Amino acid sequence: MLSSETKSVRGTRLAARTQPIVGSKSVLALLLLITALAAALRLWRLDWALPFVPHPDEPAIMNVVLRMLRNSDPNPHFFYYPSLWIYVQALVGWAHLKWGMAQGIYMNAAQLPETTDIATSVPGFFAWGRAASALAGAATVPLLYSAARRVAGPVAGLVAAALLTFNTYHLIHSHYLTTDVAATLFTAPTLLVCLLIVERGLWRDYLLAGALAGLAAGAKHNAAIVAVAITAAHAMHWRARMVRELPRLIVAAVAMIGIFLLTSPFIVLAFAEFWADLRHQLGDYAAGAHGDVTGTWPVAAYVAFYREQALGLGGGLLALWGTLQLVRRRDGRVVVLLGLVLAYVLVFMAQGNHWMRNLLPTQVPLFVLAGVGGADVLHRVRVGLPRHAGTLLSAALLLLLLATPVASAVQYTRRLGPADSRVQAMQWIETQVPPGVPVAAELKAIPGAGASRWTEVHYLPEHELAWYRRQGYAYVIASSDTWRQLTLPAEYTQWAGREPVAEFAGAAAGLLGPRLVVYPTGVSPADVTERPASIVKVGGAQLVGATLGRPDPEAPEVGVDAQRRFKPGDVVGLRTFWQLDQPFTDDFFVFVHVLDAAGNTVAQRDTPPWQGRFPTSSWRSGTLVVDVNDLQLPPTLPPGTYTVVAGMFDPATGTAPPVTVDGVPQGSNAVSIASLSVATDHNE
Repeated sequence: MLSSETKSVRGTRLAARTQPIVGSKSVLALLLLITALAAALRLWRLDWALPFVPHPDEPAIMNVVLRMLRNSDPNPHFFYYPSLWIYVQALVGWAHLKWGMAQGIYMNAAQLPETTDIATSVPGFFAWGRAASALAGAATVPLLYSAARRVAGPVAGLVAAALLTFNTYHLIHSHYLTTDVAATLFTAPTLLVCLLIVERGLWRDYLLAGALAGLAAGAKHNAAIVAVAITAAHAMHWRARMVRELPRLIVAAVAMIGIFLLTSPFIVLAFAEFWADLRHQLGDYAAGAHGDVTGTWPVAAYVAFYREQALGLGGGLLALWGTLQLVRRRDGRVVVLLGLVLAYVLVFMAQGNHWMRNLLPTQVPLFVLAGVGGADVLHRVRVGLPRHAGTLLSAALLLLLLATPVASAVQYTRRLGPADSRVQAMQWIETQVPPGVPVAAELKAIPGAGASRWTEVHYLPEHELAWYRRQGYAYVIASSDTWRQLTLPAEYTQWAGREPVAEFAGAAAGLLGPRLVVYPTGVSPADVTERPASIVKVGGAQLVGATLGRPDPEAPEVGVDAQRRFKPGDVVGLRTFWQLDQPFTDDFFVFVHVLDAAGNTVAQRDTPPWQGRFPTSSWRSGTLVVDVNDLQLPPTLPPGTYTVVAGMFDPATGTAPPVTVDGVPQGSNAVSIASLSVATDHNE
């Protein structure tokens, strides 16, 4: 064990080399300013990209939160992560739900929809959840300051805090509602208390360090590695007596496990679920099938990550210099700091899959070391200079050290300013495409009935442009997420055969989202495959006709291939085309009925257009509105020829708009638009 005299002498020497450039009040003011900047940068544009969700771990957590709120079930039934951060997100989600219900956005928890991995119908939950992560990221800054100050004084603390504030990697992950920034937050105070253990080794320090480590592990399983820092601190304080003082370490371990289980109680209460998820997670990491990097021991990739993202070149050099200073002074705290980093790196490098965000908590000890190195450098440049000159030179050097991370943080923040290219495309559709006019896009559809304004298509050139016209699509949108390059392939320009009407650069201009190119299809009434022989008008709309066929079983919502022959039980794919001459003042349902030879209805579909999103009163004059009217034939339907009729009616009164054929009023509101045949075998 180090004697108090030895520790006091070493602490005095280190403090002597890191005397503050400014007074204590100024230090506090600078810390508050840095923390405020950290919060502002992290709280900026929390709605970025929404309703699209680029990070797959965000919906992984939010799906659990929504399910817990819907079912009022405290068991997350999901243990890829511990439960602490999920409970925090559930609390934030509950607050957002109550606020949304007061605003009329949500009816109740039972009606909350689920989200998907790429897009969400509840963007407000994500924005509020991201706010919790942003605040966790900002709160890490003063904790990091305290740890670095403990080692080398307030200047070291300020340098460390500033480096984390402007670190783009930490900033990026503070804009996600994921667990990594929360794990980093709880790692910081744990490390701070570990430094106290090195200095004094009090029982209460072990108890507090263990409890904080339990919170870190409760945020993310791998954050339990912080226990290595507690063990290293114990060894550095007690040295030869570390085994005799093992009960103190046991107290820390008990506190850690207790807090971990307290924050994730269903690990015990639903152990079978937990064990299944944990085994799957461990197997996934060992598989080497995906990740930022794959394969075991990718040393070069880890070095590049720390040099380019986690620390930056300047931060890395300062951390190296700070390490050398602590080693030269034989300061045992360097073992605690580097021991934690080394433990993380060794654990994850041995895996087959490597997600670099798992290493985010190592920024805490590394930036402490960078703070030590920065404080030493600033001290050295002041030696022999008058006070004011030394202060100015130190301030100039500090600004120079921060220039690159500040510029990177500003660039990232500017990227968040303009809307994501997909959001821009959504806005373009809402303003430029009339209600009821279909769009096909290589974009994930927004989940929920009637929520998406476009139909998702995986690969546009899979069909000719004429096929899209027959389905009624007026526009198609190509995405670089499908091409896997920023330059538009010649294949697409040749396929479209025309100039785009709009483009959204996205990543091609250094902004968020894919590059999107919008082409008009040139759809017209001439593209309708089943057209009445006469001019049929239903109220102010001409019933141009329909496209009839068999939906693609893999993507039935995309379109149909022309087909008139069906089997009993088949789904008949149907698109009705309406050319609006005069606007409707009332909202009518569109009906499609299948009649037998005697005129009896054997199958029918009566629904509002576009599942209620675009009622007839929203249709605009001069537009070609297309409605999806797929319906299923009865499985016991006899073979024969059947007539398909369509029309409109008011569901409240049963009345219908007037129907004319070639200008002659009709007594019926049903108009024949096609015929189909039913056979037990398609070859009959």
